[in-house]
Amino acid sequence: MGKEETEARLNFLTKIIGLIMLMIGLFIEYGIMTTTIYPPVAGIFQMIAIILIVVGTVSLVVKIV
Repeated sequence: MGKEETEARLNFLTKIIGLIMLMIGLFIEYGIMTTTIYPPVAGIFQMIAIILIVVGTVSLVVKIV
């Protein structure tokens, strides 16, 4: 396995993990918006969802070198 192939696999794996994190964050955010949750708990879940969305988006954009 060459270096280019290893980098391509690593980039692909990073993109897949980023997409999964983005989808989980969006689902959590959607769940918070459509249900009634105790406000302090909703704030914690919203912060977790925002972190997942940001990390997922960044991992989809960057290229590992």
